[in-house]
Amino acid sequence: MESEEEARDLRRRHADWQFIESLPPRLRAALVYYIETGDLRRAQQISGLDLDDFRELMRRAKVPLVQ
Repeated sequence: MESEEEARDLRRRHADWQFIESLPPRLRAALVYYIETGDLRRAQQISGLDLDDFRELMRRAKVPLVQ
C-alpha cells in the first residue's frame, strides 16, 4: 500500500500541468486540491462538476486516481 506522500508524488508526476494551468480557476483549483490531498469528493465539490464529469476532467489532465 502506498503512503500518502507516494500517492501525492505519483499524481504530481503524471499530471499534465500545461493543461491544468490552461483551465478556468475553479477547475484548476479542484484538480490541484485532488493532486495534493487525494480527496476526490471534496475536489469534485470544488469543481462544481458532477462526479463523472470531474473524473473525465482528471482523465484529460492525466491525473491518476490514486488515493
